[in-house]
Amino acid sequence: VQPAELWMESGRWDKYGPELLRFQDRKGSNFCLGPTHEEVITAMVRTEITSYKQLPMNLYQIQTKFRDETRPRFGLMRGREFIMKDAYSFDLSEEDALKSYDIMFEAYTKICERLGFEFRAVEADSGNIGGSRSHEFQVLAETGEDEIVSCPDCGYTANVEKAAIKVEGHGRDAAGHLESIQPVETPNQKTIDEVSAFLNKSASEFVKTLIYMADGDPIAVLVRGDHEANEIKLNAYLTESRGEPINELRMAS
Repeated sequence: VQPAELWMESGRWDKYGPELLRFQDRKGSNFCLGPTHEEVITAMVRTEITSYKQLPMNLYQIQTKFRDETRPRFGLMRGREFIMKDAYSFDLSEEDALKSYDIMFEAYTKICERLGFEFRAVEADSGNIGGSRSHEFQVLAETGEDEIVSCPDCGYTANVEKAAIKVEGHGRDAAGHLESIQPVETPNQKTIDEVSAFLNKSASEFVKTLIYMADGDPIAVLVRGDHEANEIKLNAYLTESRGEPINELRMAS
């Protein structure tokens, strides 16, 4: 149980979203069940660190977390309440912080290797935790729910929610210039598959428009005809462009 004051100070009391279970005590004071512990650990450390000579410092814990997920699943693996080992480093500079990150990355790699897991360390979306660097150690399994992409040649590996794609150019002439745009009649053709068959063109040569609702505002999302919208990337893009998190992102009715 964590006091709301710490989450208000970090700005995440309102930004974290519905997974943060909020409640009040008998006096009306606000609290939450901790889904993560950055606020509490930071509050503790700032009372203990009095000199740069005490840095770097890396604190870890094995602690209960609670996230009010929409669909808890896979039994103990994805329950609302679960046990997590987490660590927090405090460093003098961003360069030192990245060194601490690399040390932890190597530690997790050794753990997975010693346990005999067939795994991949993949680039991942940081979500509500924030930060510019994030990896997930994914154990390959038939019953898994995440999908990853991995290149055996260059070693690039990422969760599909984070993976960058190489976009091949379409609609350009031999010199690389955009071809002229002309209106084309497509009577009674309502889907990309129908239009591509009607015009005898590949679906990759089309752009489809999807209408989303982002916190009540309509958003037009344009994607290549043979692609699907990645809602995690869309949420991250809208959050960055607006400067505040998107709490609800859904397809428009």
